[in-house]
This record gives sequence, structure tokens and C-alpha cells, in this order.
Amino acid sequence: MRGSTMPDLGARNEMVILQAIRLRPEGISQSEVVRRSGLSRQAVSQIVRRLIDRGLVQTHGTRVNGRGKPSTVLGIVPGSQLTAGVHLDPAQLTVVIVDLFAQVIAKRALEPPGEDPADDVVRIADALEDMLADLREAGMSAADGGDVAGALAGIGIAAPAGLDAEAGILVDPPWLPGWRHEPIVSEIETATGLPAVLDKDTNAALTAEKWAGSYPQEETVLYIYVGAGVGSAVAGDGTVHRGSTTQAGEIGHLPTGLDGPMCQCGRRACLGLYTDASGILQAAREQGVIADDPDALVADALSEVVACARAGDAAAAELVAGHGRALGEALRTLIGIHDPHRIIIGGPYWGLLEEASLPALRERALRAGGGDHGVLITSSTLGDDVGAIGAASLFLERELSPAGR
Repeated sequence: MRGSTMPDLGARNEMVILQAIRLRPEGISQSEVVRRSGLSRQAVSQIVRRLIDRGLVQTHGTRVNGRGKPSTVLGIVPGSQLTAGVHLDPAQLTVVIVDLFAQVIAKRALEPPGEDPADDVVRIADALEDMLADLREAGMSAADGGDVAGALAGIGIAAPAGLDAEAGILVDPPWLPGWRHEPIVSEIETATGLPAVLDKDTNAALTAEKWAGSYPQEETVLYIYVGAGVGSAVAGDGTVHRGSTTQAGEIGHLPTGLDGPMCQCGRRACLGLYTDASGILQAAREQGVIADDPDALVADALSEVVACARAGDAAAAELVAGHGRALGEALRTLIGIHDPHRIIIGGPYWGLLEEASLPALRERALRAGGGDHGVLITSSTLGDDVGAIGAASLFLERELSPAGR
């Protein structure tokens, strides 16, 4: 077992205090930080002083609690450190820059990844330079008053599995044939001069929820990611569980128990047959719901299917409802496996499907025998860019969270 050195412990204590302050965006008294961190008042005072000197934390006056003397109120300086997030999605390449609250301050939505990763890496690096130029023009600078590029600490990359997160390699990502065995981390680092970290888009999305304080850290949370396919991620006690090879949460071939077609894997009615965006759109075209337009973007075509369902088209309504039923049956199984406090559903296409899918999903997931013990099912509030925000959060988590130490 590896021991912790004094510098390790000192850095971790800084992260504990920074997290306590960050999770209270309205401000937190130094006395409350002492209570939440479990550290001594003297240690907290010294660490807070260092964080203020580094420009990460600022004071917001004082607050009187009871009869004691006023306590200093502390808050994060959001722009003191910036992080970039890159989401490699089959339908779109998204690059963002976020602040310490993982709030997006700059964004570029690029054409989908192509067959030549080298060209896409150049596009990513150029997008970052363009966004930094915009931030300079807006008058933004680093905490020390220098160029804003000095505040950009690193890059997180989110992509579909399979991948080797430790080696920084995309191994066999679905719907991205040109990216097989691609050393994406080293290529991004070379192109930008910044350190980078890689993880699955599902894990990234859940990390974004965790960083945003969307749920109490001690809860067990199941995240369902609705994109080109459907995936999942699980966190407990503030830690995302990635599995031995970062492949945990691959649920596309989870049997739903529905009376459905045979999957190519040899099982019947797998989840992906009902929830993969390409399958829904293919069925919609075959049934005449939408035209067969090879140039249509996935999001636009899916939006058209949903619009037809709302307008009363029976075939479209069945496709969208089928998505909810299948995902609900899968959740029924996953609730029994993970016993979560809450389920968060998000991803780039969930906003389109939520209204029509959620009722059937909820009814199926919480059926008797499905583990209905008060589990809360909610939709993410982070929007369609949760993959890119999550990518940035991966780097924030590694550098500035106790969980990353």
C-alpha cells in the first residue's frame, strides 16, 4: 500500500477546503469550513490564506452567527482557473472553456469527427485559440493579471467507449471508425501544450453533475446518458465507479424483457435496439415518418420524429414511447443492481425525448418488484453540452478535488 507524504496530505487538505467553499456558491463562513472539513481552525486559516494568495478564493465580508464574533465569509473566484472540455460525439465535436464552477464561458460546436483524427485535433486546438482570443477581447485575464491563456490549466476529453483512460487511447469507439487505437491524449497535449485527461462520456457527464453539486455526495447515484446510444455511470460516496478497464456502464446489450427483435449479439430485445438514435431514425424512415435525407443531422432528424409524435403521428409516437418503455425496463433492472438514491437522465438527445419518453420510463422503472423504495428520477439541468462540460469537469476533478488525490 502506498503511504501519503506530508505534501500529499497538505495538498489534499487544500482540496477539501476548496471543495467546501465551492459547493456553497452563495458564500460560506470560515467557521463553517472548519466544521465541514474536520480540520483545526488554525489549519483552515492557514490554508485559506494560501488559497487567497493564489487568487482561487476571496472574502465577502463577515457573517454573525449567534453570539460569537463575526466570521469571515469566503467564496470562489470563478475565473481564477479555467479548464477546457472536448466531447468527441459521433454527431458533433464540442469544445468548451469553463470556470471553477464548471460554468461555460466559451463554446465552439464543430462538425462531427471525421476519418482523419489529425485534422480534428488541429480543429480542436484552433477552436481553443479562437475562444481564448474572444476572452481576451472581453477583457478577461489570469488571476495574476497576465494573459488569460495562463488561467487555462488543462483539458478533459470525453468520448464513447471503448477506450483506455490510463493510456489515453481511444481503442474502439462506436460510430467513430477513424479513431480506433488513437492516442488522443498525447496528440491533444502536443497540439495545445496543455495536460489532458480522458474518460468515457458517461463518466464525464456524471462527474459534471457531481462537480455542480447536483446531489449530496454521500448518495449512490445512477446516471443515464442518452446520446447516439444509451450508457450509464454510477457514483457512490462522491466517487465515480469506472470498473477495472473503464468499461463499466455499457448497457446497450442489456435485455429489456420486451417482445422484440433478435439482436446481433444473439439475445432478444436488447436496450440498444430501442434507444440507439440511428435505429430510431432508420425505423422512422422505413415507416415514412421522415424523409430519407442522408445529409440531415441526427439531432434535427430526431427532433422531426418527436415533432411528428406530438402532432399525432402514430408510428412516430410508438417509436418515442418505445424508447421510454425499453429504458424504463432497463432501469428496473439497474435499480435492483445498484440500489441508487437517485437516477439522473441527461445527454445530448434527452432534451428532445424527455417529454414523450419520461412517463413510460418512470412507470416501467418503478413497477412493483423493480426496487421502488423512493428512488428519485430526475433530468439533468446541465443541458445538451453535458458531455463537454463533463470533460472539463474530469480535469477539474483530477486537479482540484479530494477525490483526485
